[in-house]
Amino acid sequence: MRRIRVKRINSPQRRSGRRASRYGHGFTLIEMVLVIILVGIIFSMGGVMLGKVFSSYSAKQEIAEADWQAKVALERAARELRAVRTATAADLDVASTAQVRFIDTDGNGTISKTEAQVNAGLAQVFDQADTNKDGELSADEYKAYVAAQQAGAGAGAAQGR
Repeated sequence: MRRIRVKRINSPQRRSGRRASRYGHGFTLIEMVLVIILVGIIFSMGGVMLGKVFSSYSAKQEIAEADWQAKVALERAARELRAVRTATAADLDVASTAQVRFIDTDGNGTISKTEAQVNAGLAQVFDQADTNKDGELSADEYKAYVAAQQAGAGAGAAQGR
């Protein structure tokens, strides 16, 4: 009887000429699980940091929007206060769109000579507008002064024609 020899090609012993290592050429289950856990930890930390970036950007956008709306509201309020200003509004001084001041600081309903110094135009005509010479300018006194000035300006314009 003849024996047939079969040559094993796939055997690691025969291919490399040495014995196969204990682990072979792949990864063990424990190594794969550890890699998956580490990758999960790294991605979760990255996700948290990315979430913080997006939330801070969103907060910045909300603050900018609120700031813009406040600025628009302040400008509109100043414009409306200028529009409603009449001859009786002697205590209102609109310095700019960002600053609105009331001259009657003590709140007694009249403007003293020291309070009038805040508004240069009112300080110049204070003595003329204070008809009873009590050192306080009431709304009625200022209204009468403005009406007299407007009537004088209208008469001067009519004579100039």
